[in-house]
Amino acid sequence: MFEVGDKVMYGVVGVCIVEKIAKPPIKGIDGDYYYLQPVYDSKGLIYSPVNSNKVTIREIITKKQAEKYVDKAINCKKDEMLNGEITPNQYDVMIKSQDIMELMHLIRGLYNIKNERAKDLRKMKSADSRMLTAARKLLYGELAVSLDMDYEEITQQLDEYLGQL
Repeated sequence: MFEVGDKVMYGVVGVCIVEKIAKPPIKGIDGDYYYLQPVYDSKGLIYSPVNSNKVTIREIITKKQAEKYVDKAINCKKDEMLNGEITPNQYDVMIKSQDIMELMHLIRGLYNIKNERAKDLRKMKSADSRMLTAARKLLYGELAVSLDMDYEEITQQLDEYLGQL
């Protein structure tokens, strides 16, 4: 169980802060819920049942773990796992997994597709572009919070590393 103030990864929303644990102000709903405030979206609050396994919720990674993942991104050209083929059928599973290496692999693969299409003066397919945006939001958001960095700064760095040919 998480505590108020904990930073968690919630589904495909990304990093959230547990604001409160209580019964939500919705008629007909009982039991304790996490009141989750997305870090990069101040528009709404998410109510998630404390005892539910429908949506993945986990603690964010530590600063030390985040630094290791950034090092992996820096050396991504040499990492066979990050350069393996991926198919559109895998995109959704990789996004929902909340697995950092899977997200890095997906971003790397989609940047490879983007770079190949750019050689022919073509744009990415819209589905690929949407998946790239979603994967970047999840991965870069968690790394930014874990490393206590600005989101734009980590985005610029990781795009440079993971997007290299």
